[in-house]
Amino acid sequence: MKLRQTLICREGWYYLVVLALVFAGAILREVNLLLILAGMLLGPVIFNWRAMGLTLRGLEVRRKMPEGVCAGDLLVASVQLSNTRRHVGSWAVVVEDEVRREPSPNGNQPRHEKPIRTGVLFPYVPAGESRSGAYRGRLPQRGRYRLGPLKISTRFPFGLFSRTIDLGRVRTLTVYPRLGRLTRAWATRHRESFAGAHRRERRHGPEGDFYGVREWRTGDSRRWIHHRSSARVGKIVVRQFEQPRNRDVAVLIDLWKPKKSGQQHEENVELAVSFAATVVADLCRKGGTNLLLGTPGDQPVYTSGPASTQLLNDTMQQLALVEARQDDPLDKVLDGALRRIDQGTEIILVGTRPVDLTDTKRFPSLWSDPNRRAAARGIRCIDTSSEKLNEYFRAE
Repeated sequence: MKLRQTLICREGWYYLVVLALVFAGAILREVNLLLILAGMLLGPVIFNWRAMGLTLRGLEVRRKMPEGVCAGDLLVASVQLSNTRRHVGSWAVVVEDEVRREPSPNGNQPRHEKPIRTGVLFPYVPAGESRSGAYRGRLPQRGRYRLGPLKISTRFPFGLFSRTIDLGRVRTLTVYPRLGRLTRAWATRHRESFAGAHRRERRHGPEGDFYGVREWRTGDSRRWIHHRSSARVGKIVVRQFEQPRNRDVAVLIDLWKPKKSGQQHEENVELAVSFAATVVADLCRKGGTNLLLGTPGDQPVYTSGPASTQLLNDTMQQLALVEARQDDPLDKVLDGALRRIDQGTEIILVGTRPVDLTDTKRFPSLWSDPNRRAAARGIRCIDTSSEKLNEYFRAE
């Protein structure tokens, strides 16, 4: 249902005051010329009122924008205004939109933030045609935003009145964490971790899954010779293995802040989320691995699957809404992650404070099982409150 509202503009009030004075003077003084003048001044008022309704009649609006955008990146929303009438064009129409950040479920964000209002002016839309425009802006904070409702308004032709029609078009936009840049030191450390894990795996088995045989080549190991096939074909053939894929990775987040948190703590939380998002985006672009992302909550949230564009979208949605907590859910996050990942998965723990994984009281589930104790020794802890983060990450 479209809601219509008509308001008197400031110029309209001035005009109506002059009209009232002229009319009052004509009545009190019984001056016919002033009465005629008052009638002439009343004509534009009636014409303006009727012209506004005709201008907004038969207009349709379409808004097109991305499903998500990173915090601080340029957001471009295109607006198309169509005039469905056959003979009459529309002049000076403004399509208005409103952007408001939605409150978080637990109320950590302000519930009464001032909305951002924007608009696109269409000087003239001919009958039976469409015109396109766009508005641009930057949203500096990650989270979920509500756009709308869309409104169309006009003050045509004299600007004495303003008529607005609320179209009720509301949609949701997710603002992802801002991505930074991983340094060469991080890439080197990641390769060294993968190479070390690959060497350990080679001690316990072949280089990959066996799927066929091929002829001997210089440099092949004698352990690969398939003796039965060699005897059958009359030449030396060796087993051929699938190329081992990249090491699986689990990225876990520990977002903690004190009860009395300041600006520095808030920035540290956003830095941790941005770093984790950058690592996930880098892994999804490269592909060839399974990825798990674990974030804290009343119940920890996990997203996993083969590294891909779809998984990147899902994890970005998850990171856009994650919030810092004053309690300590890290043991639950680790416990749930270790239940979901395979042995040998690289675990990256990104936190806003130093973490001592040898603390048996804080991490009882981690040290209650020998396999988990072995996995804990390989967890890479990244403390975003430390200056050492600059070796691996550059915020942009």
